[in-house]
Amino acid sequence: MKSSEQPVALPLDYVSEVSFEIHLMRGECSDAARRLLLQPRVDEIAVEECAVMDEALARAKRILDSAVERIRQSRRRRKKTGR
Repeated sequence: MKSSEQPVALPLDYVSEVSFEIHLMRGECSDAARRLLLQPRVDEIAVEECAVMDEALARAKRILDSAVERIRQSRRRRKKTGR
């Protein structure tokens, strides 16, 4: 049975915005680590936590960016083949 409704489009622009926000959060992690390192007594645990958070954000950004790119490529291929 076919649906008469239009297919729902994925919000790729919104996902791209989220990816950019993640990029900004990584910058905030770097800024926080830099401020921590300028303290007279460096809190090594807090600096390590910044590094862990930065790596997690980097992985999340790569996953999102990769998924968006795969979807866009798939759409381009479908347009070329007329599907």
